[in-house]
Amino acid sequence: MKVLVTGGGGYLGSVLIPKLLVRGHHVRVVDIGYFGLGHLRSLNPRVEMIRADLRRVAAEPELRERMLEGVDCIIHLAAISNDPSAELHPNMTEEVNFQATVQLAEAAKERGIRFLFSSSCSVYGDAEGELTEEGIVNPLTVYAISKVRSEQSLKAMTNKDWRPVILRNGTLFGYSPRMRFDLVVNIFGLYSTLHNEVRIFGDGLQWRPFLSVQDCARAFVHFAETSQTKHICYNIANENLRVVDVAAMFQSMNPSLKVIHVPLDDPDRRDYRVSTARMKESGFEPRIGVSSGAESIAEAIVCGLITDPESIFYRNAKWLKELTLAGAGDHGKLIDLMESFGSVQRPIPAIV
Repeated sequence: MKVLVTGGGGYLGSVLIPKLLVRGHHVRVVDIGYFGLGHLRSLNPRVEMIRADLRRVAAEPELRERMLEGVDCIIHLAAISNDPSAELHPNMTEEVNFQATVQLAEAAKERGIRFLFSSSCSVYGDAEGELTEEGIVNPLTVYAISKVRSEQSLKAMTNKDWRPVILRNGTLFGYSPRMRFDLVVNIFGLYSTLHNEVRIFGDGLQWRPFLSVQDCARAFVHFAETSQTKHICYNIANENLRVVDVAAMFQSMNPSLKVIHVPLDDPDRRDYRVSTARMKESGFEPRIGVSSGAESIAEAIVCGLITDPESIFYRNAKWLKELTLAGAGDHGKLIDLMESFGSVQRPIPAIV
């Protein structure tokens, strides 16, 4: 099967692509390269790389045809990811997370290409009880709203000949070649290892459904290889935990760890737990719990697998802000320059 992965250079995509390759699939990646693509070079020539902005798909038929030629399945991960990044650029979030998603899905439907969409459990916002996929969504942020709108459009496009699959991912954690330290388990792993303390903003009693990035990648492979699904939408998660529970896991691993609560005038209102019965019914089961994931993150930092882990490069919103200050038109050159310091290989060319 030939699989197009949008956003393949990101935190999740960088874990997903090797899993597709080892199962014999051919992979084409489309990514704008905000966070670099050098970490995927070792996969060449087994992966076809297209460095491009998905917002150009509708306006440029040649680019669209190049992306979709021979493709059997699209795994659409590309997005302005997480709440702070979306709040920083709400207009770009609308264009990338919603408009580009609809345009790509329409092109997929026209060609009969299977379409998997990466959504988020954050669409639930603040709600009581374990939430099922049929429950009411309550998006509280620009990011979550963009996901809800995309889901609604995809469902409206569904007919007997074309059915997308929507995976509502839990809060991810774990090591990736494109690392992120703006996710709660990863943040706790960073500061517990380097500073022997973690900070909880607010009371930390908010519930979150957690999911290993490895398990999330496995879920996308599972659904990509399942030709017919009973449902369109699936919650993909492993454990529902409060933020204080996650901190307690790190304390169990390191009893000397300090947990500091920082009061907030405007506390985080997101608070939700999800049911994963539908996911399990489909035949998919996560393997990696938060406890083992927390330990692996700490070990990755101690072993030096992550260069300069406190760099803003590993925090999406802060890095996008830096790119904005550098100039939108120059971000590709800036990334290429950074990557040239660590490799003598030529950067992946952008489509200009």
